[in-house]
Amino acid sequence: MQPDLRSALEFVHLHTHTHYSMQSSPIFPGDLFAACKKQGMTAVAVTDYGAMFNMPELFGQAKKAEVKLIMGAEIYLAGTGSRDSGKPATLILLIRDDIGYRNMCVILSRAARDGFSNGLPHVDRSVLEECRDGLVCLSAAHSGLIGRALLSGNETEAANFANYYRDLYGEHFYLELQKHGAPYEEQLVPGTIRLSEQLGIPLVATNNVHYLDRRDSGCYRAMIANRTKQRLNSQNLQCLPGHENYFKSAAEMSLLFDNAHGELDNTVKIAEACSYTFINKDPHLPKFPLPEGFDSEKEYLRHLTWEGAKEKYGAADGTIPEEVKARIELELGVIEKMGYSAYFLIVSDLIAASRKMGYSVGPGRGSAAGSIIAYLTGITRIDPLKYKLLFERFLNPERISMPDIDIDFTPVGKQKVLDYTVQKYGAESVAKVVAIGTLGAKAAIRDAGRVLDVPLKAVDQLAKLVPSRPGTSLEDAFREVKELKRLVDTDPQYQQLVQYARAMEGRARNVSMHAGAVVITDGALEEQVPLYVSNKIETEERKYADEFDQNDIDGTKAESSDEKQVVTQFDKNCIEQAGLLKIDYLGLETLAVIDETLRLIKKRHGIDIDLEKVPMDDRKTFRIFQEGKMAGIFQFESSGMQSYMMRLQPTTIGDIIAMSALYRPGALNAVIDEHRNAVDLFIDRKHGREEIDYMHPMLEEILKETYGVIVYQEQVMQISQVMGRFSLGKADNLRKAMGKKDPKLMQKFKEEFVEGAASIDVNKALATRIFDLMAEFAGYGFNKSHSAAYGVLAYWTAYLKAHYTIEFITAILNSEIGDTERMKHLTDEAKGFGIFMLPPSINKSDALFSVEEHKGRPCIRVGLSAIKQVGGGARAVVAARLRRDGKPFLNLFDLTASVDLRAMNRKALECLIQAGALDEIDPNRGKLLANVDKAIKFGQIQNKAVTLGQGGFFNDDFSDGQAGVHYPDLDNAEPMPESEKLQYEKRLVGFYLSHHPLDRFRRDWEAFASLTLDKRDVTPSKLYKAIGVIVSVKPYQDRKGKQMLFGVLEDFTGKADFTVFASVYEQYHHMLKTDEVVMLSVEAEVKDGGLKLLVREVAPLKKVRSALVKKVVLRIDADDASQLGKLQQVREIFEKHKGGTPVDFEVRATIGSCNETLKLFARNTPIEADDEVLDQLEEILGPDNVRITG
Repeated sequence: MQPDLRSALEFVHLHTHTHYSMQSSPIFPGDLFAACKKQGMTAVAVTDYGAMFNMPELFGQAKKAEVKLIMGAEIYLAGTGSRDSGKPATLILLIRDDIGYRNMCVILSRAARDGFSNGLPHVDRSVLEECRDGLVCLSAAHSGLIGRALLSGNETEAANFANYYRDLYGEHFYLELQKHGAPYEEQLVPGTIRLSEQLGIPLVATNNVHYLDRRDSGCYRAMIANRTKQRLNSQNLQCLPGHENYFKSAAEMSLLFDNAHGELDNTVKIAEACSYTFINKDPHLPKFPLPEGFDSEKEYLRHLTWEGAKEKYGAADGTIPEEVKARIELELGVIEKMGYSAYFLIVSDLIAASRKMGYSVGPGRGSAAGSIIAYLTGITRIDPLKYKLLFERFLNPERISMPDIDIDFTPVGKQKVLDYTVQKYGAESVAKVVAIGTLGAKAAIRDAGRVLDVPLKAVDQLAKLVPSRPGTSLEDAFREVKELKRLVDTDPQYQQLVQYARAMEGRARNVSMHAGAVVITDGALEEQVPLYVSNKIETEERKYADEFDQNDIDGTKAESSDEKQVVTQFDKNCIEQAGLLKIDYLGLETLAVIDETLRLIKKRHGIDIDLEKVPMDDRKTFRIFQEGKMAGIFQFESSGMQSYMMRLQPTTIGDIIAMSALYRPGALNAVIDEHRNAVDLFIDRKHGREEIDYMHPMLEEILKETYGVIVYQEQVMQISQVMGRFSLGKADNLRKAMGKKDPKLMQKFKEEFVEGAASIDVNKALATRIFDLMAEFAGYGFNKSHSAAYGVLAYWTAYLKAHYTIEFITAILNSEIGDTERMKHLTDEAKGFGIFMLPPSINKSDALFSVEEHKGRPCIRVGLSAIKQVGGGARAVVAARLRRDGKPFLNLFDLTASVDLRAMNRKALECLIQAGALDEIDPNRGKLLANVDKAIKFGQIQNKAVTLGQGGFFNDDFSDGQAGVHYPDLDNAEPMPESEKLQYEKRLVGFYLSHHPLDRFRRDWEAFASLTLDKRDVTPSKLYKAIGVIVSVKPYQDRKGKQMLFGVLEDFTGKADFTVFASVYEQYHHMLKTDEVVMLSVEAEVKDGGLKLLVREVAPLKKVRSALVKKVVLRIDADDASQLGKLQQVREIFEKHKGGTPVDFEVRATIGSCNETLKLFARNTPIEADDEVLDQLEEILGPDNVRITG
């Protein structure tokens, strides 16, 4: 029932902006409706600029506040940009009825799709004329064409515009009056009244509301300054003047307007005329095109299901087990009753299209994996009966709601299937879903600081005190961080900054696309929901939402797009309220890695691997998890997960599925006792360190696979069914109630559960205890269907890694090109499996990483695309090689003459040289770099000759070394120093190729390092000496504003994170640089499966090594005549390089039947123990016979 508008004062706000006007208002819709309620206003219009974002959400909030919402928009008119500001004129449109809603959707959609320019959607006049019905039109005061004409003194033009709008909207067109105290209103208001009297067009009074309270005008201006990238004190800030654009009371409006022309009464009249209200729509699915021979979607789905059942479960004689038949009929009955047959057909068809095009699809995602119909129609690839998954978790027969199937495609496959969808259903019926970008707490502080011109250092100090935890609000930060509150309380500058930051926080900032959601419908989508355009895709990882755990860590990579795409103005939640079909097309890089691995296996071994048929009890696969070799294993790569899996020592696929569910914030933070969380409990139960307790014999079958620990939501449903006598549909309702923590609903369910348990003789105390345990579980329990699907996917990746290691790691490297840190990690992993990395080569490398036989063993060759800044040059080199039938490039000039220099520019060629890709042509990188310009000129001449048809090196008849080919000589230049080579390799590829920077310090490392970085058994508080090269550093300010540092140290055995606190950093900061070889005095601990170092002292190794070397030890074998003959050479070195380091001889000799080692001190022969001397000694005696000691 609509509120009685006459019960309030005679005024309704009809021109109001919320934060959906994109940084033009700080007003949250809910706050607007609360303000209406407070002031006794029973209706209000929302007229955001060019859009009706999330309209269903607004209607829900208004209904809750018992306020009538009039939905509208302030639209921009095409071809009306003013000469002064360039801003287009606007018009206010309000929806009267269902026809008006349809027309408003079309107007806004076409404005965005066809008239988007300068960041704004513009409506063409022809669209207004076509879509005039069902709308109220207001002239938009000074922003409209009529107002502009009056202000320019052209009353004739103003009259022409007014007559035009009256012809369009008839009695529903009003001239808008506003009084904000602006100077131009002294001319505009009387002019508008005269025009009304002259033409007989009614007036309506509005206040152009952009903020709720007069005191918020500064916050409004700060938002405008932020949007336009200006300072708040800028003279050119284009915002509404004064402080009057706030939500005025009816009494305040009656003081401004005397209602002599009915301008106040007309606000109520218009509000009464606008009867449109949004109500949640029943789900509406597009028709699925049926093949010949089928009359209905229901019939065709049944056909596909039973065909799938024969394939998956059928015996040799074609019979299908009764259990399978019963489950099929149960699910089909629910699906058909709810009218969702078309939904399954649509999704199944999309997945089949992807596979037909050669792109993998994930085994399942979310609760859909619990459906046998989804399994049998190819939507999912895991058997719900085998893994004991529940259909009711996916589709509850006792609660009608749209099924939600998210699909994991490869990133390329995702776009291909999107193209297929548009082709099949029509571009007018398909759109992506909007994601409104909002300002977080840190960003709000930074933006507020920028517009207030607060020094960057001060802003930075404040922003860094806000916890980085996703979703942390300013309110949370002030409650948690005392230092933040203290700073703001004592500094007026910070107080104003925080005031404005609060006004910006959480407000809409930009329009982007949801990473995966796509809407498909019958007919024109623009007539059902308003559309917009965006070229931005949401940057946050798309979370797998779940009622019990909103902090899930499943995610997909963010994407980018250069072209504008059509999106709905309703987000994914509002789309469902509108009853439209939404499917999430998600791009999962792991699937692309699997596809590439399978391709490489086929190429190298000539076999096809069907992952659905690999053994699920493979010991070699489980060892990957048990040994923590997690690089590339889907969802199991983090150091924390690695640590838990090594502790768990999984032996079944059930263990992996359970850990996929448990390794989430809820379970990790669930306190079981003083020292353990839910994951620890699970591990202790598995290994018998704690007795398994099923609480009641009837629960053993449900909890057996998780050692008596409630891990899954489905277990709560099954316990409720078995013990509480709930139907599975009712059990799913209980699960949702637990997630929402509604005390009244929970108490109702608890009573029903205890009553049901009593009916099968379970005593009240035990039933109560079990229900309370299930309620506690709600903090961390997870969807088993999703965990099973992703657990199986993780197992598949581990299987490929275990059995086809080199192909798998090569595939992952190709998926990570551009991420040098990630590539370094993967090459380290490859070395751990004994796989050798071959350097890039212009004659042997592909554009991507490849598998290559080298000296009788398979190795990974670095791809040319892995070299930074080479870009298209990688493909150009490979293409040139193909044109030459694989004949190698002979020299630098041969290369530049053969490749397309438009693709491989000067910078790309330099990077290829610096990374060592031309070493086999000439190992003198310095000389090659010195001749780059000369070589490019030579190549340009050859390229030009080809272009002009005069032959040249692109000729098909060209062959290497043929008579008459003459290359210029290379100009001489100094070789590149070894240290510089390594720096280039590290910078351009991410890891060292020629050798390790520690190689020249290997003796020192072996002699003086008391801690190797692969060590995991360390003593707390003990000081160790760690020697390595610093591979990365990250300066950081602590909470007191002092500088500290995080870094990574690498030695021959591995890597370790290190931390340098402020007091130590102040003393040693000049030594803590990337690529520096250092000796660190550290305390060590093992955390999350990795070694963590706390630095106490720092020393550059090359500066302290002379003080560290106390003795040189030479080993001599007295039984080796050739070695004894070299002692004279040793003596000559002693004479030539006298110094301060003593020398000991360890002489091994056979005395009788025994081998003895005699230690002899060489008196009066101390030497210089530098690299030159030690290298000479090694050359004479062999590297194993020379060492240093400290």
